[in-house]
Amino acid sequence: IVALVLGKFRRTGGMNWTIPLSANLVLRNLGLTLFLAQVGMASGPKFAATVTEPGLMMLGLGAGALGALAVLIYKMPYDEVAGIVAGACGNPAILAYSNKLTPTDRPDLGYAMIFPGMTIVKILFVDIVPALFLP
Repeated sequence: IVALVLGKFRRTGGMNWTIPLSANLVLRNLGLTLFLAQVGMASGPKFAATVTEPGLMMLGLGAGALGALAVLIYKMPYDEVAGIVAGACGNPAILAYSNKLTPTDRPDLGYAMIFPGMTIVKILFVDIVPALFLP
């Protein structure tokens, strides 16, 4: 709360409470890099085992079905679909990659639209699904 209040004032006395844009970008990219490194080290062997078995086919079918549904039937732009997929997964790495591919801000908008709702759905899903299958 104190950081929000000081950020609103931007400057008090001789102290500047804002961070330059370049430092902000460096910290964001460093955080994303550390996150991806940790996730890669933790899930790399499991992911490789899954992909070598039926995982690659399932991944391709899922991506193809989603792409066909969103782009061909609903006529949504590809960059917005990429943001929606990132938001549904809750994965900022997909969002960062889609932002590098497209010059628009549609991936960010798609991510912002779907992320809060999907987070709530995931939380509820964990509680509801076991109740459906347990006697």
